[in-house]
Amino acid sequence: MNVTHRAGEWTLGEKAPGVYLIKRRGHLRATVVTEDVDPDDGPEYLLDGGVSDVIEVEDVGAVHEEFRAHVADDARRARTR
Repeated sequence: MNVTHRAGEWTLGEKAPGVYLIKRRGHLRATVVTEDVDPDDGPEYLLDGGVSDVIEVEDVGAVHEEFRAHVADDARRARTR
């Protein structure tokens, strides 16, 4: 996996064209897929790496927005503990 963005304990990595993994401390939190995913790959990308939320977005910009949202949500939860 090619890490494309890092924020503290969080990483965003590209697993395959159109398939991105959001992880915290190395644990999979979400799989984000864009329109660039190869439909011939079938559901393999959904299962590889573990079970997670699957989020469908239009493009890479939206992938980065999802990543920032996950990081922000985690920060909000940490402040309320």
